[in-house]
Amino acid sequence: MWMSGQEPDAVKRRLGEVVRALADASRASRDALNLVPSENRLSPMASSVLGTDFYHRYFFNDGLDPGFWQFRGGQSVGFLETELTKSSLGRLAGAELVNVRPISGMSAMVLALSGLGGPPGGHVLCIHPDHGGHYATGSVARRLGFGVSLLPVRMGAVDDTELRTALRTHRPKLVYLDLQNSRQILDVTAVVEAVRAESPSTLVHVDCSHSLGLILGGAHPNPLDDGADTIGGSTHKTFPGPHKGVLMTRRSELARAITEAQFTLLSSHHFAETLALGVAATEFTVFGGAYAAQTVANARRFETGLAEAGFDVVLEGGRATKNHQVWVRIGDAAATDAIAGALYEGQIRVNVQVDLPGVPGPALRLGVNELTFTGAREESMELLVQAFMVARDGDAGKVARLAQDIREAAGRPFWFEPDDGNGLDLAVAALANDHPWEGGPTVAGD
Repeated sequence: MWMSGQEPDAVKRRLGEVVRALADASRASRDALNLVPSENRLSPMASSVLGTDFYHRYFFNDGLDPGFWQFRGGQSVGFLETELTKSSLGRLAGAELVNVRPISGMSAMVLALSGLGGPPGGHVLCIHPDHGGHYATGSVARRLGFGVSLLPVRMGAVDDTELRTALRTHRPKLVYLDLQNSRQILDVTAVVEAVRAESPSTLVHVDCSHSLGLILGGAHPNPLDDGADTIGGSTHKTFPGPHKGVLMTRRSELARAITEAQFTLLSSHHFAETLALGVAATEFTVFGGAYAAQTVANARRFETGLAEAGFDVVLEGGRATKNHQVWVRIGDAAATDAIAGALYEGQIRVNVQVDLPGVPGPALRLGVNELTFTGAREESMELLVQAFMVARDGDAGKVARLAQDIREAAGRPFWFEPDDGNGLDLAVAALANDHPWEGGPTVAGD
């Protein structure tokens, strides 16, 4: 029965138009070269998981308790959350205790602050947004009932004097290191040393949303090895996973504290995305090291090339980038929008920011993580610099031709291709078409 009063045929035609428009836009988006540092893409195998029936299902029995199957939609593959997702992430991070319930980086932030920050009325330290900290951390902490002190950071180092003063003054339960807008590696060791000296009961959590793939791939130090108590963040920036979040620790009492906070702050944890994260993490155990190293190498080559081409590249203290981000000043808002528009018309997408630390006015915050994941090497970075040069002249047509050259210059992507053998082609086809395949893997209990 059509309660809206619209004619079914008219609605069907309209929905058909919508679906066709989405299909066309999706193809164009898939072929675009994306330089947004906070985005990545999934491998074919990980992506195909999102089309399974488990997208529709709850899954609460992460302990696989035989007496706790209140929701049975995920029962047949529930073991994969532990044996694939948590196991692979734990192996990469050197952390046995992995929580994959957060549905985003912000969700992980809320759980970490709630579980580790102590009772309301206490104090939390985090990084000042003007110095690269996440814009929302302080606000979220205040909404949870905490007092907040904001710490300055310069070239990856938290100001030691202000940190120690805040530790002595407030005796915070938690130091939440949330550096996101930065081209440098956060010095976690120095923060941990100050905390242990001034306020030993204070916990240190590192939100490594932007650098997670570089950490798990070995291109950046692991904050857990540097003394941090917990780490976490989103799983779709330098880490090429789905839009999810993760929290990891080596201390069982902290894992329990996060789980207790999670019970009333999070219900569905998006089960299909959690399984897709497991596939992505398992692939990363094979390709992650090479991908992470190539990401940093590509960012440095791109940054150097832009500077040589006359672009106003941001180099704090003359230091080259140490991660996936490259920052470029173009001029005023009109000039910045013009080059961003020419690049977009040529199928290259960039990120315009107006509040980068030490960069007044608009600038391009660029990231080579997704382009690297899809197979770009140094040759592609040289072509990318040429694309920016012609975009500066407003020639979107030449940008498009160079974008095609960049795609053709790409090497092997950092994932398993369906034709790599060992049944991967059949596995991907089965997931994509939602049917079983002969000779496929068995599940627990078969």
